[in-house]
This record gives sequence, C-alpha cells and structure tokens, in this order.
Amino acid sequence: MTTLAAEDDLVRQAKAGDRRAFDRLAAEALPKVRRLVRRMIGHPEDSDDVVQEALVKAWESLASFRGEAAFATWLTTIATRLAVDLMRRQKRWRPEAQVAYSNLCFQSEQHQAEVIGAMSSPDFSYEVREHVAYCFACVGRSLPPEEQAALVLADVVDMANRDAANAMGVSESVFRHRLAAARQAMRERYEGLCALVSKTGICHQCKGLREAAPIAKRGGPLPDVADFAERCAVAAHASFGEGSMAQLHDIFWRRTKEIEEAETGEVVPIGDCGT
Repeated sequence: MTTLAAEDDLVRQAKAGDRRAFDRLAAEALPKVRRLVRRMIGHPEDSDDVVQEALVKAWESLASFRGEAAFATWLTTIATRLAVDLMRRQKRWRPEAQVAYSNLCFQSEQHQAEVIGAMSSPDFSYEVREHVAYCFACVGRSLPPEEQAALVLADVVDMANRDAANAMGVSESVFRHRLAAARQAMRERYEGLCALVSKTGICHQCKGLREAAPIAKRGGPLPDVADFAERCAVAAHASFGEGSMAQLHDIFWRRTKEIEEAETGEVVPIGDCGT
C-alpha cells in the first residue's frame, strides 16, 4: 500500500504531467472504484464506461485535487457522481424487471439457448448468494438514482454517512433522508416481489435457476432473507460480477436493460422462474 508521503510525491509528479505516476495512483484505487460502480449500475459495459470516464476526468482535473482526502477517495467521489449521472440519463427499471426477463426467456428459444449456454460452462455453478446480490442491484435500479447510490454506499460497501454524503456532494441530513427512502422502498418492493421474502412474492427466479442448474452445481439451500438487513448483508458480502455466476448475470444485465429501455415485456409471471 502506498504511504501518504509516497502518494503526495506521486501526486506532485502526476500534476507535473507524469502519466505513469497518475496510473500508479489510479491502480491502487481502481479495484474499490470498480466494485462500487458495478454494484450501483450493474450493467457490465455501462459500469466499465463510467470507470473509464472517471479516470479521464480525474486526469484532466488533477490540478484541482488539493490532497484534503486520499486520492482513492477523490477518485471514488468522481466515479460515484458519474454513476449517478448515468442512471439519471437512463430509464428507471420496473421492480419486476427480472420477471419480465424471465418471461422473455420462457417465450424465446434464442434467449433460452443463451442462458443454457452460460449455465453449461465448466466455470458455472449456482450460488444463491451471488444471485441475491444480483437481484438486490437489479431491483435497486428501480429507485431514483440518488437513492440507489445512497443505498449502495451505506448498506453494501459500508461507507460512513459523512463520507457517503461527501461522495454524493450533499449534506448528511439529505443523505440520511435518501437512504431512509431507499430502504423503505426496497422493503416494500421485495414484499410483493421476492418469494424468499414473502411466500406470496411473484418472483421465484432463485428457485427456478437452482432447479435448472445441474444437480452437482446447485450449491447450498436457499437462505432465509426475509429480514431486509439480512438481505443487505448477503448482497454486501457475496461475490458480484466476478463469481461463478458472472457470465450468466452479465447476460441478465444486458437483456434486462434492453427490455426496460424498450418498455416491453409482461411483469405477470408466465414461466418456470416466475411461478
């Protein structure tokens, strides 16, 4: 890990135009920044675009970096605000977006083949906690972008309220209000949506995917995540975008975005993952 003195030296070199010094600074911060952006946005290519845009903006505005916080914190702030900007430009998803995608798969041999291909990969195994984390991010895309960001910063990456508020450029009181609104909205949406939360929930995607996976690759039993805090904990600690379900989830993100942007697909379950 770079010491404060070494970081200060690299910052001075980077401000003098040394791109290699900047790249060394960025390299240490990037894993955390990538994880944060991916958990906010979900979609793999959109997430990569935001990270790259953050790096470009950081390089171009390096003269404004005063060293009041660590370089990684500064880069995280840039990436957070760019992620929120992207979500503002995009259409908010329906809470039932996963159900609409499940219905599409049920009706389309092409989409079924795409999913079966990913599940047939030697690297694939069904890990329910990975899928809960995916679901948490997907349903989160139905929130206003500022609330989605607040939820991820506080409940997924465990950032202190003060730091999270600074990252979003708002007061702590505004941040707490957004976080409370996000938590309440997610509780209400899961109650009618997720069969793991409520037996009357319309989405059984966790169960459907597990049963569709080869027996030897079904992982452990479905967890009890009826409590919202428990679901947040699973989402926070499960692998996201890089585990055994990464290839399958990347397909889900791409296709679900297409459906939501086109405003197509029924949200009443008609297939095995929704009944």
